[in-house]
Amino acid sequence: MYRPFLRIRRTYAQVVRLRHIMAVLVKYGFEEIAAIVGHRFRVGFGTKRVRLAKEKHLVAQSPAMRVRLAMEELGPTFIKMGQLLSTRPDLLPVEYIEELELLQDQVKPEKTEKILSELTHQLGGKPEEIFESFQVEPIAAASIAQVHRARTKDGRECVLKIRRPGIVQTIRTECEILDNLAGLVKARFAQAETFDPQRMIREFSHAVGKEVDLANERRNQKRFLHNFDGDETIHVPRIFDEYCSEGVLTMEYIDGVKPSEIEKLTEAGLDPRKIAQRGADFVLKQVFEHGFFHTDPHPGNFLVMQDNVLAPLDFGQVGRLTSQDRQLLRYIVVAIVDGDVNKIIQGLERMEMLPDSVSLIDLQRDVEEILDSYSHLPLKDIPFREAIGRGFDAIRKHRIRPPADFTLMLKSLMTIESFASSLDPDFQIIEYLKPYARKFTLQEIGPGNLFRGLQRMTRDAGQLAQRLPDDAATILSKFRRGQFRIHVHHEHLENLNQTLDKSSNRISFALIIAALLIGSSLLIAQEGTFLGLFDLQTVGVVGYVIAAVMGFGLLISILRSNRL
Repeated sequence: MYRPFLRIRRTYAQVVRLRHIMAVLVKYGFEEIAAIVGHRFRVGFGTKRVRLAKEKHLVAQSPAMRVRLAMEELGPTFIKMGQLLSTRPDLLPVEYIEELELLQDQVKPEKTEKILSELTHQLGGKPEEIFESFQVEPIAAASIAQVHRARTKDGRECVLKIRRPGIVQTIRTECEILDNLAGLVKARFAQAETFDPQRMIREFSHAVGKEVDLANERRNQKRFLHNFDGDETIHVPRIFDEYCSEGVLTMEYIDGVKPSEIEKLTEAGLDPRKIAQRGADFVLKQVFEHGFFHTDPHPGNFLVMQDNVLAPLDFGQVGRLTSQDRQLLRYIVVAIVDGDVNKIIQGLERMEMLPDSVSLIDLQRDVEEILDSYSHLPLKDIPFREAIGRGFDAIRKHRIRPPADFTLMLKSLMTIESFASSLDPDFQIIEYLKPYARKFTLQEIGPGNLFRGLQRMTRDAGQLAQRLPDDAATILSKFRRGQFRIHVHHEHLENLNQTLDKSSNRISFALIIAALLIGSSLLIAQEGTFLGLFDLQTVGVVGYVIAAVMGFGLLISILRSNRL
């Protein structure tokens, strides 16, 4: 009884939310998409009423801006999705990336009684019982959580990141809706090789699921504490574990200045140029040494303390580079330093990032064009953001499939380059990349690396030779018993099945209509009655009418599917 009731409630909530989503889509000029969604999910949304409410000045804006405004109006989940998409220039053109980067995650604070009730539930006691003082007014509020200042019983200044009540269920419901919508998009545009909307939405759902789990953010922050332990230029806030849970994260209070406030930095005697250098070193060290990095190092996620010490904040979004990702990065860096286009393409092939349909000649031509554009410039004069942007254009054009975290890493480098340039107009991140490129080159040709590679190759060859007789015997034995099988996976086969089902249904319908027409024509020419009640001619006319109605219905069905 209980589970079906929950399912009914969830379905009703999804229908209500779908109606709102479609209304917003129409408002911002995406009527065609709203109509497709309504037709697929059999949900009406008052198209005529909403169309009248559509504001002309909104529709006159660029499509990218309208997408961003629609996401802002649709709320927290869509804002988060837009922010995630802004980190994927391999999927979207630059004008969409720039608009989505403007998405603000600032919302009204939660009602005081609700946030205090959530804090009591999470920590097992009222704020006045747990803390010496607790500031009811938040110092920051976002869609997932809000931040309050407090002081512990032993006098330590701290801040509490408190998750909004009910946000987990809200995001789960909306992610289910997004997954359904992504399935619709995938079914209609299945021919796109690199764009798998369902996989992207599920990656997003996984990422935002981690972000609402503040215990996961606490683990990330502890790893940063470990990685930068002893680094006098970076201060990662300490965590107060006794005041933490999956819905509350408590850490030390940082008294600092935002990097974007240049005047306050100079008034405090801080050096913007040094802060820019330390910000770049902070990200480059994560990427090249730790393989664990902050994916959103924009100025709002930092505070600057005395002596130009940089304090990073908000560790909910992090990326990880696997050993394969770092090997690819090393391979590409060395290839760029050498100006070897073939080595770059070989690296992409080795990591199975190239689709079967790619034209290697066209890809080589485009990569050579990008490298030639900057080959005559000294390193300090190469526009890093422009060069990376052109690289992403090539990725989209040739449908290259880079690992998601590898793309996040490149976007993180672009973000910190922009952050540092706002502090120091003469800053060039490529100058800071040089020592890492040199280190990678030495690693590539160093005797230790070569010896380890030779060791690994020898070990793998030995294991292969040892297993080969047993594997060959197993294969031959299965052949003899008729148990040898080959499994073939055909992508999008379910779409083919649906298409065949629709086609066979329409053919059957057409045959029935043809049979009615032929039978009715035969009856029209006959005299007599049917069961002594109706003239055969009358039955024939009725048959014509039924055939006409069925034919008209079939024609409408074909026209609505947009496939004649």
